[in-house]
Amino acid sequence: MLAVLLPAGALAQELPGCVHPEASVLHFPGSRDAQDRFYAKLDSLVATGQGNVNIWHVGGSHVQAAFFPNRIMNNLDSLTLRGDRGFLFPHRLAGTNADRSYRISTTGTWEAPILTQSSTLRRPRYGITGYGARTLSPDASVSFRLNADGSDRWTCESLRVLGYGSSPAAYPYIVCLADTLRFDYDADTDSFLFDLPAPTDSVQVQFHIPAGEEFTLTGLQPISWRPGINYFASGVNGAALPSWLDKCEDLARDLQLVHPDLAILAVGINDSAVPAKNFNPERFKENYRRLIRLVLQTNPECAFIFVTNNDSYRYVRRGMSYNQNTERVRQAMMELAVEFGAGVWDLYAVMGGAHSVEKWRDAGLARPDRLHFTETGYELLGDLFTGALMADKEQNDR
Repeated sequence: MLAVLLPAGALAQELPGCVHPEASVLHFPGSRDAQDRFYAKLDSLVATGQGNVNIWHVGGSHVQAAFFPNRIMNNLDSLTLRGDRGFLFPHRLAGTNADRSYRISTTGTWEAPILTQSSTLRRPRYGITGYGARTLSPDASVSFRLNADGSDRWTCESLRVLGYGSSPAAYPYIVCLADTLRFDYDADTDSFLFDLPAPTDSVQVQFHIPAGEEFTLTGLQPISWRPGINYFASGVNGAALPSWLDKCEDLARDLQLVHPDLAILAVGINDSAVPAKNFNPERFKENYRRLIRLVLQTNPECAFIFVTNNDSYRYVRRGMSYNQNTERVRQAMMELAVEFGAGVWDLYAVMGGAHSVEKWRDAGLARPDRLHFTETGYELLGDLFTGALMADKEQNDR
Protein backbone atom coordinates (compact mmCIF):
# COMPACT_ATOMS: atom_id res chain seq x y z
CA MET A 1 0.00 0.00 0.00
CA LEU A 2 1.12 3.54 -0.72
CA ALA A 3 1.80 5.78 2.23
CA VAL A 4 0.12 9.16 2.43
CA LEU A 5 2.12 11.87 0.74
CA LEU A 6 4.25 13.76 3.22
CA PRO A 7 3.97 17.54 2.99
CA ALA A 8 6.21 18.76 0.19
CA GLY A 9 7.37 22.15 -0.99
CA ALA A 10 4.93 24.78 0.18
CA LEU A 11 3.18 22.29 2.47
CA ALA A 12 6.36 21.77 4.46
CA GLN A 13 6.08 25.37 5.65
CA GLU A 14 3.39 27.31 7.42
CA LEU A 15 0.60 28.11 4.98
CA PRO A 16 -0.76 31.64 4.55
CA GLY A 17 -4.06 32.25 6.32
CA CYS A 18 -5.88 32.55 2.99
CA VAL A 19 -5.34 28.82 2.31
CA HIS A 20 -7.84 26.35 3.75
CA PRO A 21 -6.10 22.95 3.78
CA GLU A 22 -8.98 21.40 5.76
CA ALA A 23 -11.10 21.82 2.61
CA SER A 24 -8.57 19.97 0.48
CA VAL A 25 -10.39 16.63 0.37
CA LEU A 26 -12.01 14.51 -2.31
CA HIS A 27 -15.80 14.54 -2.19
CA PHE A 28 -17.79 11.59 -3.56
CA PRO A 29 -21.46 12.61 -3.52
CA GLY A 30 -22.30 9.39 -5.41
CA SER A 31 -20.54 6.09 -5.97
CA ARG A 32 -16.78 5.82 -5.49
CA ASP A 33 -16.38 2.40 -7.11
CA ALA A 34 -14.35 3.69 -10.07
CA GLN A 35 -11.98 5.59 -7.77
CA ASP A 36 -11.44 2.50 -5.64
CA ARG A 37 -10.61 0.49 -8.77
CA PHE A 38 -8.05 3.15 -9.63
CA TYR A 39 -6.44 2.79 -6.20
CA ALA A 40 -6.38 -1.00 -6.59
CA LYS A 41 -4.54 -0.65 -9.88
CA LEU A 42 -2.10 1.76 -8.25
CA ASP A 43 -1.44 -0.75 -5.47
CA SER A 44 -0.91 -3.52 -8.00
CA LEU A 45 1.68 -1.41 -9.81
CA VAL A 46 3.59 -0.83 -6.57
CA ALA A 47 3.31 -4.44 -5.39
CA THR A 48 4.32 -6.11 -8.65
CA GLY A 49 6.38 -3.45 -10.43
CA GLN A 50 4.44 -4.32 -13.56
CA GLY A 51 2.09 -2.41 -15.82
CA ASN A 52 1.13 1.24 -16.11
CA VAL A 53 -1.36 3.59 -14.53
CA ASN A 54 -2.42 6.37 -16.90
CA ILE A 55 -3.65 9.79 -15.79
CA TRP A 56 -5.11 12.44 -18.11
CA HIS A 57 -5.38 16.03 -16.82
CA VAL A 58 -7.35 18.37 -19.10
CA GLY A 59 -8.07 22.07 -18.76
CA GLY A 60 -7.27 25.58 -19.92
CA SER A 61 -4.48 27.96 -18.99
CA HIS A 62 -4.09 26.46 -15.50
CA VAL A 63 -3.00 23.23 -17.19
CA GLN A 64 -1.05 24.76 -20.09
CA ALA A 65 1.04 26.73 -17.59
CA ALA A 66 2.22 23.21 -16.55
CA PHE A 67 3.21 24.11 -12.97
CA PHE A 68 0.02 22.56 -11.54
CA PRO A 69 -0.01 19.23 -13.46
CA ASN A 70 3.77 18.87 -13.29
CA ARG A 71 3.68 19.24 -9.52
CA ILE A 72 1.11 16.44 -9.24
CA MET A 73 3.14 14.30 -11.65
CA ASN A 74 6.36 14.84 -9.70
CA ASN A 75 4.66 14.16 -6.37
CA LEU A 76 3.22 10.88 -7.64
CA ASP A 77 6.61 9.93 -9.08
CA SER A 78 8.07 10.22 -5.59
CA LEU A 79 5.54 7.68 -4.33
CA THR A 80 5.72 4.99 -6.97
CA LEU A 81 7.39 4.01 -10.22
CA ARG A 82 8.01 6.74 -12.77
CA GLY A 83 6.49 6.13 -16.18
CA ASP A 84 6.30 8.69 -18.99
CA ARG A 85 5.64 12.42 -18.92
CA GLY A 86 3.06 12.58 -21.70
CA PHE A 87 2.84 14.69 -24.83
CA LEU A 88 5.16 17.48 -25.97
CA PHE A 89 4.50 20.32 -28.41
CA PRO A 90 6.55 23.33 -29.60
CA HIS A 91 4.14 25.93 -28.22
CA ARG A 92 6.37 28.82 -29.21
CA LEU A 93 5.34 28.19 -32.82
CA ALA A 94 1.89 29.40 -31.77
CA GLY A 95 3.35 32.39 -29.92
CA THR A 96 2.14 31.13 -26.55
CA ASN A 97 3.67 30.10 -23.23
CA ALA A 98 5.33 26.71 -22.91
CA ASP A 99 6.18 24.09 -20.30
CA ARG A 100 9.62 25.08 -19.03
CA SER A 101 10.50 21.62 -17.70
CA TYR A 102 11.58 20.47 -21.19
CA ARG A 103 13.34 22.19 -24.07
CA ILE A 104 12.00 22.11 -27.61
CA SER A 105 13.04 23.94 -30.77
CA THR A 106 12.27 23.89 -34.49
CA THR A 107 13.78 24.76 -37.85
CA GLY A 108 11.90 25.67 -41.00
CA THR A 109 8.79 27.77 -41.49
CA TRP A 110 5.65 26.75 -39.59
CA GLU A 111 2.07 27.97 -39.17
CA ALA A 112 0.32 27.21 -35.89
CA PRO A 113 -3.16 28.75 -35.54
CA ILE A 114 -4.36 28.69 -31.93
CA LEU A 115 -7.41 26.60 -31.14
CA THR A 116 -9.13 29.29 -29.07
CA GLN A 117 -8.38 32.31 -31.27
CA SER A 118 -9.84 33.48 -34.55
CA SER A 119 -7.37 33.25 -37.41
CA THR A 120 -7.23 33.77 -41.14
CA LEU A 121 -4.98 30.71 -41.38
CA ARG A 122 -6.35 27.31 -42.32
CA ARG A 123 -6.91 25.38 -39.10
CA PRO A 124 -5.29 21.99 -38.59
CA ARG A 125 -7.08 18.91 -37.28
CA TYR A 126 -6.53 19.37 -33.56
CA GLY A 127 -6.21 16.38 -31.27
CA ILE A 128 -5.42 15.70 -27.64
CA THR A 129 -2.74 18.41 -27.33
CA GLY A 130 -5.11 21.09 -28.65
CA TYR A 131 -2.33 22.35 -30.93
CA GLY A 132 -1.20 21.81 -34.50
CA ALA A 133 1.66 23.25 -36.57
CA ARG A 134 1.91 22.97 -40.35
CA THR A 135 5.06 23.19 -42.48
CA LEU A 136 5.95 22.98 -46.17
CA SER A 137 9.68 23.36 -45.51
CA PRO A 138 11.34 20.28 -47.07
CA ASP A 139 13.97 20.02 -44.30
CA ALA A 140 12.01 21.23 -41.26
CA SER A 141 12.92 19.68 -37.92
CA VAL A 142 11.87 19.51 -34.28
CA SER A 143 14.37 18.83 -31.48
CA PHE A 144 13.66 18.32 -27.80
CA ARG A 145 15.39 17.58 -24.53
CA LEU A 146 13.22 16.02 -21.85
CA ASN A 147 15.29 17.26 -18.90
CA ALA A 148 15.66 21.02 -19.06
CA ASP A 149 17.49 20.92 -15.71
CA GLY A 150 20.22 18.66 -17.06
CA SER A 151 19.18 15.70 -14.92
CA ASP A 152 18.59 12.13 -16.11
CA ARG A 153 15.04 12.02 -14.74
CA TRP A 154 13.32 11.30 -18.05
CA THR A 155 14.44 9.15 -20.97
CA CYS A 156 12.71 7.51 -23.90
CA GLU A 157 13.37 4.43 -26.01
CA SER A 158 10.74 5.22 -28.64
CA LEU A 159 9.07 8.31 -30.01
CA ARG A 160 5.56 8.61 -31.35
CA VAL A 161 5.03 11.47 -33.81
CA LEU A 162 1.41 12.58 -34.03
CA GLY A 163 0.49 14.26 -37.27
CA TYR A 164 -0.48 13.83 -40.88
CA GLY A 165 0.61 14.64 -44.38
CA SER A 166 -1.28 16.42 -47.11
CA SER A 167 -1.78 13.17 -49.01
CA PRO A 168 -1.70 9.52 -47.85
CA ALA A 169 0.82 8.65 -50.55
CA ALA A 170 3.36 10.90 -48.87
CA TYR A 171 3.28 9.14 -45.48
CA PRO A 172 6.35 6.88 -45.88
CA TYR A 173 8.51 9.81 -46.92
CA ILE A 174 7.43 12.64 -44.65
CA VAL A 175 9.11 11.80 -41.38
CA CYS A 176 12.62 10.55 -40.69
CA LEU A 177 14.31 10.44 -37.34
CA ALA A 178 17.96 11.13 -36.67
CA ASP A 179 19.93 7.87 -36.32
CA THR A 180 17.11 5.58 -37.45
CA LEU A 181 14.71 5.09 -40.34
CA ARG A 182 12.78 2.33 -38.65
CA PHE A 183 9.21 3.21 -37.85
CA ASP A 184 5.70 1.79 -37.75
CA TYR A 185 2.80 3.78 -39.12
CA ASP A 186 -0.34 3.32 -37.02
CA ALA A 187 -3.39 4.08 -39.16
CA ASP A 188 -5.75 3.89 -36.16
CA THR A 189 -4.03 6.80 -34.44
CA ASP A 190 -2.51 8.51 -37.51
CA SER A 191 0.91 8.40 -35.87
CA PHE A 192 4.46 7.23 -36.51
CA LEU A 193 6.26 5.16 -33.87
CA PHE A 194 10.06 5.21 -34.04
CA ASP A 195 12.39 2.89 -32.14
CA LEU A 196 15.49 4.74 -30.92
CA PRO A 197 19.00 3.22 -30.97
CA ALA A 198 19.36 3.66 -27.19
CA PRO A 199 17.56 5.31 -24.26
CA THR A 200 17.97 9.08 -24.49
CA ASP A 201 16.48 12.34 -23.30
CA SER A 202 17.32 14.26 -26.48
CA VAL A 203 15.85 13.60 -29.91
CA GLN A 204 15.79 15.38 -33.26
CA VAL A 205 12.96 14.69 -35.70
CA GLN A 206 13.93 15.55 -39.27
CA PHE A 207 11.12 15.97 -41.78
CA HIS A 208 11.75 15.14 -45.45
CA ILE A 209 8.72 16.61 -47.15
CA PRO A 210 8.29 16.10 -50.91
CA ALA A 211 7.73 19.13 -53.09
CA GLY A 212 4.10 20.16 -53.08
CA GLU A 213 3.35 18.30 -49.84
CA GLU A 214 3.03 19.52 -46.25
CA PHE A 215 3.11 17.98 -42.80
CA THR A 216 1.03 18.94 -39.76
CA LEU A 217 2.49 18.09 -36.37
CA THR A 218 -0.01 17.70 -33.54
CA GLY A 219 2.22 16.26 -30.84
CA LEU A 220 5.20 14.19 -29.77
CA GLN A 221 5.01 11.31 -27.31
CA PRO A 222 8.31 10.08 -25.82
CA ILE A 223 7.89 6.49 -24.61
CA SER A 224 10.17 4.66 -22.18
CA TRP A 225 8.19 1.38 -22.00
CA ARG A 226 8.84 1.42 -18.24
CA PRO A 227 6.19 0.31 -15.75
CA GLY A 228 4.91 3.25 -13.75
CA ILE A 229 2.54 6.20 -13.78
CA ASN A 230 2.16 7.91 -17.15
CA TYR A 231 0.91 11.48 -16.73
CA PHE A 232 -0.66 13.22 -19.74
CA ALA A 233 -1.61 16.91 -19.47
CA SER A 234 -3.73 18.66 -22.12
CA GLY A 235 -4.09 22.39 -21.60
CA VAL A 236 -4.88 25.26 -23.98
CA ASN A 237 -5.14 28.87 -22.89
CA GLY A 238 -8.76 29.98 -23.07
CA ALA A 239 -10.11 26.49 -23.77
CA ALA A 240 -13.68 25.74 -22.76
CA LEU A 241 -15.57 22.47 -23.16
CA PRO A 242 -16.74 23.31 -26.73
CA SER A 243 -13.08 23.95 -27.64
CA TRP A 244 -12.20 20.34 -26.86
CA LEU A 245 -15.44 18.81 -28.08
CA ASP A 246 -16.14 20.71 -31.29
CA LYS A 247 -12.72 21.85 -32.50
CA CYS A 248 -10.51 18.90 -31.55
CA GLU A 249 -11.87 16.40 -34.03
CA ASP A 250 -9.09 13.90 -33.32
CA LEU A 251 -9.52 13.94 -29.54
CA ALA A 252 -11.42 10.65 -29.35
CA ARG A 253 -8.83 8.97 -31.56
CA ASP A 254 -5.89 10.29 -29.53
CA LEU A 255 -7.44 9.21 -26.25
CA GLN A 256 -6.62 5.66 -27.33
CA LEU A 257 -2.95 6.56 -26.81
CA VAL A 258 -3.67 7.57 -23.22
CA HIS A 259 -6.27 4.98 -22.19
CA PRO A 260 -6.79 6.90 -18.95
CA ASP A 261 -7.35 5.12 -15.65
CA LEU A 262 -8.01 8.49 -14.02
CA ALA A 263 -9.16 11.69 -15.75
CA ILE A 264 -8.69 14.95 -13.85
CA LEU A 265 -11.33 17.25 -15.31
CA ALA A 266 -10.34 20.88 -14.81
CA VAL A 267 -12.28 22.53 -17.65
CA GLY A 268 -14.75 25.20 -16.58
CA ILE A 269 -13.10 28.54 -15.87
CA ASN A 270 -13.50 29.69 -19.48
CA ASP A 271 -17.02 28.25 -19.84
CA SER A 272 -18.05 30.40 -16.88
CA ALA A 273 -16.31 33.60 -18.01
CA VAL A 274 -19.56 35.22 -19.13
CA PRO A 275 -22.21 37.40 -17.48
CA ALA A 276 -24.29 35.38 -15.02
CA LYS A 277 -27.37 35.56 -17.25
CA ASN A 278 -25.44 33.91 -20.09
CA PHE A 279 -24.13 30.90 -18.17
CA ASN A 280 -26.33 27.85 -18.70
CA PRO A 281 -25.58 25.08 -16.15
CA GLU A 282 -27.56 22.50 -18.12
CA ARG A 283 -25.61 23.17 -21.30
CA PHE A 284 -22.39 23.04 -19.26
CA LYS A 285 -23.34 19.65 -17.82
CA GLU A 286 -24.34 18.26 -21.21
CA ASN A 287 -20.98 19.29 -22.66
CA TYR A 288 -19.23 17.52 -19.79
CA ARG A 289 -21.34 14.42 -20.41
CA ARG A 290 -20.07 14.39 -23.98
CA LEU A 291 -16.45 14.64 -22.82
CA ILE A 292 -16.87 11.93 -20.19
CA ARG A 293 -18.47 9.60 -22.71
CA LEU A 294 -15.50 10.05 -25.04
CA VAL A 295 -13.21 8.91 -22.24
CA LEU A 296 -15.45 6.00 -21.29
CA GLN A 297 -15.41 4.79 -24.90
CA THR A 298 -11.66 4.34 -24.47
CA ASN A 299 -11.75 2.91 -20.95
CA PRO A 300 -15.17 2.10 -19.45
CA GLU A 301 -13.57 1.75 -16.00
CA CYS A 302 -11.90 5.17 -15.94
CA ALA A 303 -12.26 7.16 -12.71
CA PHE A 304 -12.95 10.91 -12.79
CA ILE A 305 -12.10 13.80 -10.47
CA PHE A 306 -13.57 17.23 -11.14
CA VAL A 307 -11.56 20.30 -10.12
CA THR A 308 -13.93 23.18 -9.38
CA ASN A 309 -13.21 26.65 -10.66
CA ASN A 310 -11.05 28.93 -8.58
CA ASP A 311 -12.49 32.15 -7.24
CA SER A 312 -11.66 34.60 -10.01
CA TYR A 313 -12.29 37.66 -12.09
CA ARG A 314 -12.97 37.51 -15.82
CA TYR A 315 -11.77 39.67 -18.66
CA VAL A 316 -14.17 42.31 -19.97
CA ARG A 317 -13.62 45.04 -22.53
CA ARG A 318 -12.65 47.70 -20.01
CA GLY A 319 -10.80 45.58 -17.49
CA MET A 320 -11.78 42.81 -15.11
CA SER A 321 -15.14 41.86 -13.63
CA TYR A 322 -15.85 39.42 -10.80
CA ASN A 323 -16.89 35.98 -12.04
CA GLN A 324 -20.30 35.30 -10.50
CA ASN A 325 -20.63 31.78 -11.91
CA THR A 326 -18.10 29.92 -9.77
CA GLU A 327 -20.59 28.46 -7.29
CA ARG A 328 -22.88 27.42 -10.17
CA VAL A 329 -20.01 25.54 -11.80
CA ARG A 330 -19.26 23.83 -8.49
CA GLN A 331 -22.91 22.77 -8.12
CA ALA A 332 -22.96 21.44 -11.69
CA MET A 333 -19.82 19.41 -11.02
CA MET A 334 -21.30 17.96 -7.82
CA GLU A 335 -24.40 16.88 -9.78
CA LEU A 336 -22.25 15.31 -12.50
CA ALA A 337 -20.22 13.53 -9.81
CA VAL A 338 -23.42 11.86 -8.59
CA GLU A 339 -24.35 10.92 -12.14
CA PHE A 340 -20.99 9.41 -13.07
CA GLY A 341 -19.63 8.22 -9.73
CA ALA A 342 -16.85 10.82 -9.80
CA GLY A 343 -14.87 12.71 -7.18
CA VAL A 344 -14.72 16.48 -6.71
CA TRP A 345 -11.75 18.48 -5.46
CA ASP A 346 -13.24 21.79 -4.37
CA LEU A 347 -10.60 24.36 -5.23
CA TYR A 348 -13.12 27.14 -4.59
CA ALA A 349 -13.44 26.03 -0.96
CA VAL A 350 -9.68 25.55 -0.61
CA MET A 351 -9.27 29.20 -1.56
CA GLY A 352 -11.89 30.33 0.96
CA GLY A 353 -14.93 30.93 -1.26
CA ALA A 354 -16.20 34.18 -2.72
CA HIS A 355 -13.68 37.02 -3.13
CA SER A 356 -10.88 34.95 -1.65
CA VAL A 357 -8.77 35.51 -4.76
CA GLU A 358 -7.78 38.97 -3.53
CA LYS A 359 -6.26 37.37 -0.42
CA TRP A 360 -4.40 34.86 -2.58
CA ARG A 361 -3.10 37.72 -4.72
CA ASP A 362 -1.95 39.65 -1.66
CA ALA A 363 -0.17 36.49 -0.40
CA GLY A 364 1.71 36.12 -3.69
CA LEU A 365 -0.21 33.00 -4.70
CA ALA A 366 -2.43 34.55 -7.41
CA ARG A 367 -1.45 36.93 -10.16
CA PRO A 368 -2.65 40.56 -10.31
CA ASP A 369 -5.32 39.61 -12.87
CA ARG A 370 -7.04 37.64 -10.06
CA LEU A 371 -7.61 34.79 -12.50
CA HIS A 372 -4.32 32.92 -12.76
CA PHE A 373 -1.96 31.74 -10.06
CA THR A 374 1.73 32.43 -9.60
CA GLU A 375 4.23 29.61 -9.98
CA THR A 376 4.26 29.24 -6.19
CA GLY A 377 0.47 29.17 -6.15
CA TYR A 378 0.23 26.49 -8.82
CA GLU A 379 2.78 24.32 -7.06
CA LEU A 380 0.85 24.70 -3.81
CA LEU A 381 -2.30 23.53 -5.60
CA GLY A 382 -0.39 20.52 -6.90
CA ASP A 383 0.73 19.64 -3.38
CA LEU A 384 -2.75 20.07 -1.95
CA PHE A 385 -4.38 18.00 -4.69
CA THR A 386 -1.88 15.14 -4.35
CA GLY A 387 -2.24 15.21 -0.59
CA ALA A 388 -6.03 14.99 -0.92
CA LEU A 389 -5.72 12.09 -3.36
CA MET A 390 -3.37 10.11 -1.12
CA ALA A 391 -5.36 10.88 2.04
CA ASP A 392 -8.48 9.60 0.35
CA LYS A 393 -6.63 6.48 -0.71
CA GLU A 394 -5.35 5.82 2.82
CA GLN A 395 -8.86 6.22 4.23
CA ASN A 396 -10.14 3.78 1.63
CA ASP A 397 -7.36 1.27 2.50
CA ARG A 398 -8.40 1.04 6.15
